[in-house]
Amino acid sequence: MDLLAHDDRVVRLFLTESCEAAPASLLLDVWSWWSGSFSFPGRPHNHPNFPRHDLLRFAEAPDPCTRLLALDDPGSCAALVERFSRDPDAQVRGRVASDPWLSSDSAVRPADDADHGVRHSAWRHPALPPEVLTTLLLDEHSAEVAAQNPSIPMTAMHRMIGLSVACPWSVRDARQRGETDPH
Repeated sequence: MDLLAHDDRVVRLFLTESCEAAPASLLLDVWSWWSGSFSFPGRPHNHPNFPRHDLLRFAEAPDPCTRLLALDDPGSCAALVERFSRDPDAQVRGRVASDPWLSSDSAVRPADDADHGVRHSAWRHPALPPEVLTTLLLDEHSAEVAAQNPSIPMTAMHRMIGLSVACPWSVRDARQRGETDPH
């Protein structure tokens, strides 16, 4: 195993994906350059030997993928999430935009992020303040994603459903065709 764990990338990748005895050091190394495969979704991160503790040491890593590991440490905290919400890398900000530690105030920042993936994650975050969520729901460019936010009150959900039945999306389509009243 030790010999194979130091072989070329292909061998190390196959060990990571299919060998239950793959060592933690190999899994961490492969994590830094492999985002996962279709054959083994989640590997190496969901491998049984992937380290779950002492990951805060990666909070300062220059590589964004490695830096993200710090959020998985049981000792991670709101302060780290807040710091990572300002990270220069969109992958890190995107992960933080869906983190349960993200505060209501901090959830607003990624909702306006330049990266659409970060914005979409933020629009679904349950800590997003109601006034921001309402604005997103009323905007045709963000409504579909924002409607997936679990913090939408049930009464608002019922109203949205009622409006969609009374006034289906065909109204928007009619407007795009230049019609003033589709009915």
